[in-house]
Amino acid sequence: MDNVFNTPFEMSLRILLLLSAGGSKTSDMLALTDTVAIYGAEFGIADENLHGGVNFILDEFDTRRELTKEAISQLVRRGLLCVAQEYDGFRFSITEQGKAFSDSLESDYATGYRSLVNASNAFIGDKTEREVFLLMSETAERGHWYE
Repeated sequence: MDNVFNTPFEMSLRILLLLSAGGSKTSDMLALTDTVAIYGAEFGIADENLHGGVNFILDEFDTRRELTKEAISQLVRRGLLCVAQEYDGFRFSITEQGKAFSDSLESDYATGYRSLVNASNAFIGDKTEREVFLLMSETAERGHWYE
């Protein structure tokens, strides 16, 4: 592997950081929360986007969704996430081993991402996946992300 960007490995690290904030999430809510965190400026929760600007956020979200599924599969197999079937589908949470690994990630990026995850979780609150996706679509339309 020559590049770790936009790979299941990179997504795995972010999922661990995201879930170490607590709670459990569905695969789609993980991808949505990650997208809001990464592009926080677009949603008004950060001064700038962690990964810079984006032109096609809805297309990128589709890719992020697939990466999330692959990453979750790898993390569950490695015992870093556990899965439970609930009313809204399969929900994933971090294991003690996953939390220990997440806590060992100490970099400016990890610190910044953790902060953005907290802001993203507050922004999303108790919204459903559909409501968050609609917010993303409306934000994309206003920002002309898909022109």
